[in-house]
Amino acid sequence: MKETLIQSIEYTEKINPELTINFVKDILEKSKNGIYRVGVKIADRIIPIDIFPNVFPPKSDYSVSSRSVFEAFGDLKGMEVADIGSGSGIESIVAVLAGAKHVDASDISENAVLCSKNNIKLNNLSDKVEVYKGDMFSSLPNKKYDLIIANLPIVDYKPAQESDVTGALYDAGLILHKRLFTEAKGYIKENGIVTFSHCNLQSKNTENPDKDFEVLEALIKENGLEVVGRQVSEALGYKWINYKIKYLS
Repeated sequence: MKETLIQSIEYTEKINPELTINFVKDILEKSKNGIYRVGVKIADRIIPIDIFPNVFPPKSDYSVSSRSVFEAFGDLKGMEVADIGSGSGIESIVAVLAGAKHVDASDISENAVLCSKNNIKLNNLSDKVEVYKGDMFSSLPNKKYDLIIANLPIVDYKPAQESDVTGALYDAGLILHKRLFTEAKGYIKENGIVTFSHCNLQSKNTENPDKDFEVLEALIKENGLEVVGRQVSEALGYKWINYKIKYLS
C-alpha cells in the first residue's frame, strides 16, 4: 500500500514540459504574422499547407505526434475515415492520398476549421473531405467509420491560461482521451481501428520513463479497448508511440 501511494503521489506532481512551453510561444509568435505556408514531405511528394493563426503547424519540432499518425496509415483503400481534431487538415489529406474513400473531419476551433477547409481546397480534395466545426464527434454524420484518427493533446497538465493553442496541446486529467475511448464506440465499425499518438513528455526524466504510456494504456483497457499496434520512435530526446486500438469483441 505504501509503495502504491508513493507512486501515485509521484505521478500527480505533473510537470509542464519545456518543449511544450516553447512550442506554445513559437505558435503565438508566428501567429502575429498571419497566414503562412509550409511544405510537408510525404514519401516523394510535397504537400502545400497554409497555417492560420493559432493553428498547430504540421511542420515543426512538436509535430512528431502528427507525423507518426499519418506515417502509420498504410493502405486505406476504400475506407471511411474520421479525423478528430483536424487542425491544418494534413491528416485528412494524407488519408485520402493513402486511398481513403471519404474523410469527415472536425475541430472545435473556428480557426482550425477554416484552416482545414482552406488546405483541403488547396490540395483539390474538396470532393473527398468534409470539414465540420464541433467538439469531438458532436458534429459528424451519424455513421460508422473504418478508421478514426484522433489528434489529441498529449500533455496531462492544466495551463495557467487557456486558448485554442493550449487546447491543442494540453489535456488535463486526460479528459479528452477518456471521452475518445467512450464516444468512439458509437462511430466505429466492428473491428475498426482508432489511431493516435502519445509521448513520455512528463515521465521521461522520472524513475519510470514509461509511466505516461502505462497510465494511458490502463485507460484504454478500462474502457474496453485493446492495443493492436504500437509504432515506437525516438525524437527530440523523447519516446513517441503511435497507437492502434480497437474495441474488444
